[in-house]
Amino acid sequence: MFWSNFIHIYQPPTQTFEIVEKVTNESYRTLVRILQKFDKAKITLNINASLTEQFAKYRFDDVIGGLKELAQDRRIEFTASAKYHPILPLLPDKEIKRQIELNTETNRKYFGDNYSPTGFFPPEMCYSEHIAKIIKDLGYKWIIIDEVGFNGKLGQVKNDKIYKIKNLENFFIFFKERNFSAGLTYGKYPGFNEFIADINDLNKNYYLLTGTDGEIYGHHRPGQELLLSETYESGLINTCTISELFRHYKEINEVNPLSCSWSTWEKELKEDIPFPQWNYPGNEIHKLQWELAYLIIDLLNNTDKNSENYEIARDLLDKGLHSCQWWWASARPWWDTGMIKKGAEQLYSSIDILKETLDLTDTKKAFDLKEKIVKNAKIYWESGKATKLKQEYMKEFTEVENELSFG
Repeated sequence: MFWSNFIHIYQPPTQTFEIVEKVTNESYRTLVRILQKFDKAKITLNINASLTEQFAKYRFDDVIGGLKELAQDRRIEFTASAKYHPILPLLPDKEIKRQIELNTETNRKYFGDNYSPTGFFPPEMCYSEHIAKIIKDLGYKWIIIDEVGFNGKLGQVKNDKIYKIKNLENFFIFFKERNFSAGLTYGKYPGFNEFIADINDLNKNYYLLTGTDGEIYGHHRPGQELLLSETYESGLINTCTISELFRHYKEINEVNPLSCSWSTWEKELKEDIPFPQWNYPGNEIHKLQWELAYLIIDLLNNTDKNSENYEIARDLLDKGLHSCQWWWASARPWWDTGMIKKGAEQLYSSIDILKETLDLTDTKKAFDLKEKIVKNAKIYWESGKATKLKQEYMKEFTEVENELSFG
């Protein structure tokens, strides 16, 4: 049996230095240190270039250097992704490709040739067939998504096989197992003994592909980094990167995956809601957020690129498309009025800097949308609506034990 542990690390471009420093000390440096200690330890890692850039900005050069060395030693396999962690299936094609290219450009700047991913992590594992086609066309060989995308139900993936996407020649898909991943996320496995007890119940011919945020090791879950070090030290579980699974498992099956995210439940897919934390029917704030985002994308795409401050505006928009503002507006179950406000202001700032160039009617419309988002977020919270929605979600989906990022 092989354990292929996919770890995703990211901080939004709006994050404060204090938080980045805290998480780096508690989690990112810890992960690097543990992986450096054990020669046979292997993971597949996604680092959105938004975080790479913050490591460089704040002179956390030891983390960049450590990851670079681990990749050179083939103990880390990098995946590609989108720089500022946007929800790709909800963006226009031009923005999708731009975010992916920005991510590659920045990560190669800091990791050099050691950053040569063949696999792709769509932020929040938000998947659609259209996204898969774009990623294949960009030259990647595989994508990772949640197992609910296999056929809309959990527990259906056979982990002694490799899957390829039907009608996409030689493009493969890996499904993150959810129960073990949730156990890691919510602290079921603080150490090796708890982990191996459940591992022993699995078919020895299977591989276990977990996928979590890296911050659960030492930051969200202080002490849970011991699980990794104890597992590696025991030598009882073989670890490998996702790409190395091709070497160990030869049977290939075709599949037509469904649009989904790593936070989507079976019930939501049945209701045709593949991205509930970012585009939930009836969520007025989500509706306004996307209306503002699409308006600003359209305005910038129709602005003369030689205009004064255009490059600054373009950079502000790239950062403003990060997924967090929608996530915090979902109340499924996450909510933060301040993050919603900050996200709307970030988006608006990208055209505010061009207001001398743009039509007054367009900038006024964008300003009004921003104000509506902020106003509605305040009403949702002060009226108790957001709290009620949060409580209803937690009651319906009891597997979400607390408000950490699911997955």
